[in-house]
Amino acid sequence: MKRILLTMAVLLGIVTSLRAEADPNFYVFLCFGQSNMEGNADAETIDNVVDTRFRMLATCNFDNPKRSEGQWYVAKTPIVSPVGKLGPSDYFGRTMVAALPAGTKVGVVAVAMGGAPIEVFDKDGGVKKLEDNASEWWAILARNQYGGNPYQRLVDMGRKAQETGVIRGILLHQGCSNCGDPQWPSKVKKIYEDLLADLGLEAADVPLLVGETLRQDQGGGCYSHNTVVAKMPQMVRTSHVVSSEGCPGNGSDPWHFSAMGYRILGMRYAQEMLKTMGLPTQKDASYRLPENLRRLYVCKTLEGGEDMTLKVRQTRQLTFVAEYLDGHRENVTSEVQLSGPDFLTITGAKLRATKEGQGTVTASYTDFSGTTTETTFFVTTENGNGIADVDADVDADVCYDLAGRRMKHHLHKGIYREVKNV
Repeated sequence: MKRILLTMAVLLGIVTSLRAEADPNFYVFLCFGQSNMEGNADAETIDNVVDTRFRMLATCNFDNPKRSEGQWYVAKTPIVSPVGKLGPSDYFGRTMVAALPAGTKVGVVAVAMGGAPIEVFDKDGGVKKLEDNASEWWAILARNQYGGNPYQRLVDMGRKAQETGVIRGILLHQGCSNCGDPQWPSKVKKIYEDLLADLGLEAADVPLLVGETLRQDQGGGCYSHNTVVAKMPQMVRTSHVVSSEGCPGNGSDPWHFSAMGYRILGMRYAQEMLKTMGLPTQKDASYRLPENLRRLYVCKTLEGGEDMTLKVRQTRQLTFVAEYLDGHRENVTSEVQLSGPDFLTITGAKLRATKEGQGTVTASYTDFSGTTTETTFFVTTENGNGIADVDADVDADVCYDLAGRRMKHHLHKGIYREVKNV
């Protein structure tokens, strides 16, 4: 009996020692989903540069490049699976590494299959879902790559990752196979909570980031699912939506992003994660951006704001767009800082004229690289009745001029320099 107890004590000591060796500065992120998370774009020359601080834990065996399940590697494309390509996790990791101190490593643990419905990741019903659809491509992938149980593989590899690092977040990109399903948020909630429980994690320490599907203006075929994705923060308080606005599609199908689209989306996943961690969304001062990241992160021009005339008491909401060295464009209105003369009240990107005057307003935007770009425009304010910009038809009984007087006639949508009471 004493020998058994001694053996158990030794084993317990070994396990405790192994766990104690986990590096608190090795941030691990779980990723799961379907083909967009798996990666669907061919990597380009610009994608070949990868910092060695960005690592991937192989969740299955790879032939090209040769990788073994359960081993860590530098996170070169493909990250997720042997059939995967460039996806959002690629530039999520690159961006995180660039933003974090030099002593911090980033690792991703990803399980994804093209076409997979969210139900296959359910702890209780996932295996049956796969068995009932055994001939489907995603079911074949699940068998060949993840032993027929993607959820359990993610848990097993998550536990493996906890031997060397600390899980700091979970990334999901899925929805096209459940487009518009009103039960989707509750299904995701269960998967998230099961992962937390099985890995001994607390929701407050491990946020869930959920990416939008391809937008309608980019040719998206299941863009309507984004209204369902938008409900996630109501269902899970520690979840956050990652916007796909402006992320280009591949032009050949209505489901997938282009390589540039994945770069932008991955960068946004990282920026959202940094925010949830209370960290700056800019590169670390000591980090030297390689050319592929410099082109993605450095703003070339800032557009928005134009010379204008405002009536006293009138407000104007402005929009600003940054164009980067690689040619992609981002709405950066929420990040722009405005400064101007004292006859204007400035709130965010909104101007309000408080008295007559003339002067210059400066808009400045500091990008991820720390580079600040500015643009200026001239504003004239003047007294007078009138509504300068009517967004929609307005009935006379609810229309007032800027002096607060009720208007006596119907206004149609349009620009009005001077509207008189009649």
